[in-house]
Amino acid sequence: MFVQFIGGEEVGAVKRDAPVRLAEIASLPVVLGPVQAGRLLGLGRTTVYRLLREGTFPVPVRRVGKAWVVPTAGVLSYLGLETLTTSVTTTGGCGCGCGARTNTTEEG
Repeated sequence: MFVQFIGGEEVGAVKRDAPVRLAEIASLPVVLGPVQAGRLLGLGRTTVYRLLREGTFPVPVRRVGKAWVVPTAGVLSYLGLETLTTSVTTTGGCGCGCGARTNTTEEG
């Protein structure tokens, strides 16, 4: 089990081999920490940091100061889930994900 901290605050304890749920994928932030990204990719913490040091992490990563960040879009694309998450998070009436509502009033 490991505890994840974001901005110095504990956000929850996660079992390392816990499966990733579809609802969790739909609520991911724009960027992930390396351990969280590794969990989505099925990689352990040690392997994640080894791949980062070697420059062979399977998705694009960015260095922000001393920390690594992993864009969520890259992880989802690598897993082939970009269309899946778009359909899950679409709340707009037009279906494109823009958030626009359809006209629900009927005239006449």
